[in-house]
Amino acid sequence: MRGRTLLNVALTLAVLVAIVGLYRLTPTQQDIQDPTPVKGAVGRAVQTPRFDLTVDDVRAGKKLRIPRAAPDRDSLTAFVVVDATVTANREPMHIFDVRIRAADGVTYLGANRSGLDRVDLTGTEFAPGIPVRGSFVVEMPADKVPGATLQVMEKSAMNELEPQITVPLGPDPLEVRDVVDLTAASDT
Repeated sequence: MRGRTLLNVALTLAVLVAIVGLYRLTPTQQDIQDPTPVKGAVGRAVQTPRFDLTVDDVRAGKKLRIPRAAPDRDSLTAFVVVDATVTANREPMHIFDVRIRAADGVTYLGANRSGLDRVDLTGTEFAPGIPVRGSFVVEMPADKVPGATLQVMEKSAMNELEPQITVPLGPDPLEVRDVVDLTAASDT
C-alpha cells in the first residue's frame, strides 16, 4: 500500500509540474494579438504584403524647417528625421503608426506639428508600385537614438497580427544640427 501511495504522489506532482509548464508556455491573449515584427536594417528594403520600406538615413536637429511653412519649429528635445522610401504593393494606402522605441523601452510617437502632415510620409497616400521618398519625424531626445528601433505599421488601431516593420537605428550617436531641413515627400 505504501508503494502505491508514493506512486500516486509522484504522478500527482508530475501532472502539476506539467500543468505549470504548459501554462507558462501557452501564449497570452496579448501574444496572440500583437503585431508581427518584420525586421529590417538601415539601407535595405523591408518587405511586407501591403508595403515595402527602406530607411535611407537618420538625422537630428534642434529645429525643423518645413517647406512652405514659417517659422522653423522648435523642440525642447530634438527632431529625429528618418528619411525613407515607401512603396505600396497592392492598393492605395496610408501609414498611420510611426514610432521610435528607445533602448530603455520608452516609445516616442511621430511628431504632430502643424504643416508637417502636408509634407512628411504620414500625410501621403501611396499608390501601388510607385516608390515615394520622404521622411518620418519623431520628436525625442537625440541621445536616446543609439540602440533605438523605428517601428512602422499601416494602421494605428485594430492592427492585431498585422506586420510591423522594425528597423534598428544603430549604436552610434547622431550629430545634432541646429536646423534639419525636411523635403516634401515625392515620387522617386
